[in-house]
Amino acid sequence: MFVHSRSLDTAILVHVWIPFRHNGMERKEQARIYRKLYGYRSSSNYGKYHYDVKGILDSVPSIRYEDGNFIVREEDFPVIKKFLEENGSSYRTWKVIPDEDEVKKLKLHSG
Repeated sequence: MFVHSRSLDTAILVHVWIPFRHNGMERKEQARIYRKLYGYRSSSNYGKYHYDVKGILDSVPSIRYEDGNFIVREEDFPVIKKFLEENGSSYRTWKVIPDEDEVKKLKLHSG
């Protein structure tokens, strides 16, 4: 049996996919939404200079996983949800209990 001494903090696991064929969205628009969400690396002067452009997930504590999955604090999810809905993105969410490392990365507070 697993016994945990602290109160359990929960977070939201989000899986995002941005459909482009059935709703008429162009690939260019799809890429724009992903870039706004995740950020991207840009370059100038024919690749001489590089810089990172931050996305929405860079403005809140989050952990990015593969294939459109990421985890955010429950209190930060409304911002993400609003962005996804405004941009016609599909998503699913699950309430999860993060492990110790994830709690630190998400800056969750133990009770």
